[in-house]
Amino acid sequence: MLATVFFTMASPFFLTQENIANLLTQSVFIIILAAGMTFVLIVGGFDLSVGAATGLSAATTMLVLMNDGPLPLAVLAGVGTGMIFGIINGFVIAVMEINAFIVTLATLSIGAGALQVLTNSTQLTGVASPAFAWLTKGSILGIPSGVVITLIIVAVLEWMLLFTTFGRRVFAVGTNPRAAFLAGVSVRSLTFSVYLLSGTIAGLAGVLLASHLNSVQPGLGQGYELSAIAAAVLGGVSLAGGRGSVWRAVIGALFLATMAQGLQLIGVDPLWFSIVTGASIVIAVAFDRAVQKWVIKQLAAATRKRGVPAETDDLSSVSPAVPSTSGTRSSVRNTI
Repeated sequence: MLATVFFTMASPFFLTQENIANLLTQSVFIIILAAGMTFVLIVGGFDLSVGAATGLSAATTMLVLMNDGPLPLAVLAGVGTGMIFGIINGFVIAVMEINAFIVTLATLSIGAGALQVLTNSTQLTGVASPAFAWLTKGSILGIPSGVVITLIIVAVLEWMLLFTTFGRRVFAVGTNPRAAFLAGVSVRSLTFSVYLLSGTIAGLAGVLLASHLNSVQPGLGQGYELSAIAAAVLGGVSLAGGRGSVWRAVIGALFLATMAQGLQLIGVDPLWFSIVTGASIVIAVAFDRAVQKWVIKQLAAATRKRGVPAETDDLSSVSPAVPSTSGTRSSVRNTI
């Protein structure tokens, strides 16, 4: 809100209908990626491959269309490419139990290299498909079609997170994996599903990005993963897992888009945007940590008033207790 007020006062072009529509259209890709990233972060994971998955998905979509393939097949190819990333990440992380940062960093490199090979280091372009262009450049009741599609995706993901058993289990695993396991949750299966979802969402973002640009460059998608993580963190999604919301991640993405658009309008070098993004992440994480410490201190003070000694102020002290009897296990399972 403060950023909007500042840029409105700094530039008479910021709050125009054309600029707002352009801002929303250009931010839909990060919004979609941030929405998928929310699930990964809440479960306590990390996915650095979504940018590469987006770029490669856009390339496979374009290649199908350039070879006169039907639009449904092109969309399926793009989404399927993202799903492959999700399957690989999910299997290696959940089943082989390899660190998520290392795995997704590796698939990021693989995806970036595959995009270079697939494009032969040249730009893919030349698709003349009105239906494909309509995905992001059309209009529904005066609203850009890309924005409408993004809103639908976000609404579905938010519903999944807040109102389904799958979403409740995501929070449970992110809060305390051992307690969730003892409650009957298959932590491996859930972790695999979350990375599969993240890859699928990245594939959808790639299809829409190809529609918007009508071209694919060899480095497409580079840096999108950091923007998605930044948006989620700025929206209040905890890097420690167990807390967050899709809509909050959307707000974070809109903040980043507002900053980028506003800085451009007032004549600031675009290179400064990376500095602003990095500083925003540090501030958001520091604020989140400060709030957690304050909450822990309040809980400790309340515990002392009840006559129960508080042994530690560490974050682990607020983790749910692991059930130790079969009866407790049954009661916990019923809540998940």
